[in-house]
Amino acid sequence: KKIWKVVVVNIILVLLVLYGFEFYLYRSLPKLPCDDYSGSYKRCNEKILYTWGNPVINNSFGFREREFAIPKPDNVFRIMVLGDSLTWGAGLAVEERYTNRLEKYLNERLRGKFPKRIEVLNFGIPGGPTTAERDILRTFIDLVNPDLVIVGFCLNDPQPKSQDWSLEKDRIHRYARFFLSPIRRLFRILHLELTASFIENGFYKTLEKLGIIPPWYVALDRVYDKNSKEWKDFEEALKDIRDMSNKKGLPPPIFAVLNQGVYTDKPTDYRNPDDMLKLYLKWYHQAEDTASRIGFKTVNFEKELAEKLHDKPLAVNVLDGHPSAEVNDIYAQKLAEFIIKEYFLKGGIHNGNKGRN
Repeated sequence: KKIWKVVVVNIILVLLVLYGFEFYLYRSLPKLPCDDYSGSYKRCNEKILYTWGNPVINNSFGFREREFAIPKPDNVFRIMVLGDSLTWGAGLAVEERYTNRLEKYLNERLRGKFPKRIEVLNFGIPGGPTTAERDILRTFIDLVNPDLVIVGFCLNDPQPKSQDWSLEKDRIHRYARFFLSPIRRLFRILHLELTASFIENGFYKTLEKLGIIPPWYVALDRVYDKNSKEWKDFEEALKDIRDMSNKKGLPPPIFAVLNQGVYTDKPTDYRNPDDMLKLYLKWYHQAEDTASRIGFKTVNFEKELAEKLHDKPLAVNVLDGHPSAEVNDIYAQKLAEFIIKEYFLKGGIHNGNKGRN
């Protein structure tokens, strides 16, 4: 009986510690309107999706975009934007995304100068690599009938798996899942989901510190080896996007390098890049050069971020590194200027007719 009393008391003490830790983790996360906690993308009470408190409402095609007319009206110039979570708008309200602001800026600046209404449609998908974006274009290009295609690029887009995927981590996971999965199931039954995630993340972080698995940036850098399968697939996807655009008689598609911050809790200074930002820039430049060689018109936002936001964090919040609304506004303003200059003022598009520059 004494032994059982000791066991029961210890179990109670351990559970008290665990629930206390779960409560601490819960309190440390932003709350949604339905009083639930969230990652960057969370289902709230199984009724509606939220991204850091902003509701996510999809159209009938499953994209976070309004319904649009099919067939395309004669008085509409339609821009189709492909991308991952940076384009989808993680952590942002719909009106804060660069696609929505781009539509606003183009219509304002071309009012009275262009006979059609500009419509910018967002086909971004969370976590989507460029290969998936290519497949979306292939599926919807005839239905949407765009007049211009934009690819919003994020640094992990050449990797179809998770950003931190590595052969070493995959090998470890094959064995670790036999004890991590039961822990996750047990903790879920006990309503300790956050604690379970903390333990699992801590396990892999410890392996990183011990040098058993590489950190995410080392793993991702391998993808940028031009001989890697991932990079070759990325190039093929860009070529396919270009070919589909050309086949429709559209002007050259745009490859927009969506520069983002390195840190969530402090500024990322594009004027004076540190070692991590230099690695980001190496990836950005390699992707931009590749897209340009394939036939895209390219644009990046390094200069604007250096001038306007060098003293501010570029992230949505301290827990999420996706670009803030201010960064999205910089994307939109420069893209609007770029499109007007490269496509409208140079004669590539005249009175709403498609053509090639």
